[in-house]
Parts: sequence; C-alpha cells; structure tokens
Amino acid sequence: MGFDSTVLQSLVAADLIAAKTYSLYIGQGFDRAGGAVNGSNTFGGYDSGRFTGSVHQYSMNTARLNPLTVRVKDIYITDSKDVNSNVSLFDTAKFPSMKSTPNVFEAELTTDQYPLSLPYEITQNFMTHLGAEKDNYWGDNSLKLKNGFSGTLSIVLEDGFIVTIPAEVLVNASNITPIQDREEGSNAPFYLSAAFLGQVYVMADFEAQQFYLAEAVQKNNAVMPVTFCPRSTPQAYQRPKQSAWVSQGLIGAVIGGVLGGAGVAICVWCFVLGCRRRRAEKKEERDMEKAKQAKFTQMEIEEFDAPPKTSTPFFPWKHRLANS
Repeated sequence: MGFDSTVLQSLVAADLIAAKTYSLYIGQGFDRAGGAVNGSNTFGGYDSGRFTGSVHQYSMNTARLNPLTVRVKDIYITDSKDVNSNVSLFDTAKFPSMKSTPNVFEAELTTDQYPLSLPYEITQNFMTHLGAEKDNYWGDNSLKLKNGFSGTLSIVLEDGFIVTIPAEVLVNASNITPIQDREEGSNAPFYLSAAFLGQVYVMADFEAQQFYLAEAVQKNNAVMPVTFCPRSTPQAYQRPKQSAWVSQGLIGAVIGGVLGGAGVAICVWCFVLGCRRRRAEKKEERDMEKAKQAKFTQMEIEEFDAPPKTSTPFFPWKHRLANS
C-alpha cells in the first residue's frame, strides 16, 4: 500500500472503491503475542467497529519511502503491582547515564518486522530497567528478560495519543520482548512495527496525504464497513443511546410483571367464578332436596275420607255356608 499502489489504482479504475483510501488492523496472529487475533484489510473504506475512542490525524511524510511516520515524545513502563509507578525511559533522573533528555524522535509504521526499533539510549534504558539482554531466538534480535515482568509499556506520541502494549505482548512465556537490540552508531530508521500495530487501527488517505490512528478493537464479531472519502475523518461506531430502563432490561421486567400479574389475576378470577358456581350448584341441590322432603311430609299427614258404612255387612262366605 502506498501512493503508487497498483492495487488501489486498479480498484479505483474499476469503480469498485471511491478513492485511494485504505485501512488496516494487523491483528495479533503471532505465537509470541499471547494468542491469534485475526486482522483485516479494507480498501476504499474502514471498519467503524474495529476502533474506538478519539481518532488522531497525522500528515504523511512524503520525503520518506515509507510516508506513515509519527513522532514519539515519551515511553514509560508501568508495573502491574503499582499502577502509579510509571518509569519514563526519557527520565534523566532515573537513568543518570543520559546527559540530557532525549529528543522527540520520528518513527515509521511498518509491518515488515515484529519488534520495535527504538533509539539507542532508550533501548539501553529499557535493558537496564527490566534486566533485558541480547537474544536472537526469533532471528530478529529481540531482547529477552532475565526474569518475568507483568507490566506494560506505553508509547506517547507528540499529539498526546498513548498506545499501550499489554503485559502478554511486552513479555511472552519465554520472556521475549517486542523491543529490538540496536547498535549505538546505527543509522537505520526507528520502527513502530507489528507489536505496535497490534494495538492500533490505521486508516490511510493517500489522496489527501493523511493517515489516522485510533485504539483498535481487537475482537469484534460484527464487520461494519464505511466508505472512506478523501479528506474526511473516520468515525468510530457509536452504539445507540438507551435509557436505563432499556439498557438494564427494566422494560422487559415491567412488561413481564404486567403480563404475569394479569395472568395471575385471570387465574384467580376464574377460580373465584368456579367457587361461586359450585356454591350456587350446591345451594340449588339443597333447595331441591328441601322441596322434595316438604312434599313427602305433606303426603304423609294428608287425611282421607273413610268408606261409607252399609246396614248389612257383606260376607259372601257366610251366605254360602248357610245355603249348604
């Protein structure tokens, strides 16, 4: 990627992207970085869900072969056991071997190597403070600590943007660091390389000769591509603002409570109606039973007229007996 990128030129000529813009998150797909995290390339746009916080703008240095350069004004180390124990590698009081405070230095962003290449004095201060020594286990002259360390290293750019390299990246399981050894008289460029880029999202506008850095969201399942027009400032995705009722799920709780209460009320009402119906049926049965008993009682006490009396009793058998 660059001013003369044939990839970008071809995409623009084919009208597949709006302009020669490009965004990169390199990820952390390295064994020494504490685990694999996928990176992403976006041509003609940026992934608004891949970065967060303020976006910092920088001008490309067209005098360099690599125009993506930033100026570093401070680097400090923080021990996890004491978050207030920031030790600046630029501090002459802490490192008296330095006769004066180091100047702000310009460093290139590059994906060509993993370890950072810092000025000689800064590298020596790092080695002194953490007890690092030369090592070439990975073939890139990365420094190795004699003992483990669980702190972080923060790089402060000239505009105040702070990029922090976490503990698992600063020192891996083999005590290898992402800081490269440097010879005292070396004229090689200073590099903020893959270990640095694993913490930031880069958005380059080659038409306006500007690029942007922001804190990377290293793991994001959703891809949110946005067209990156020249001379426009990228904006991170903003979640819709929600009231406390929505964010805490209180609306659902209220609705559930109302529906649940209504259901309970209906059940209670049905139970009451059932009880009333049962009482009415029992009352009706009792009334019918009472009515039947009253009818039978009336029939038992009812008086009947006696049969009429005759002058001669009718005994037929007596007449048959007399005739015989």
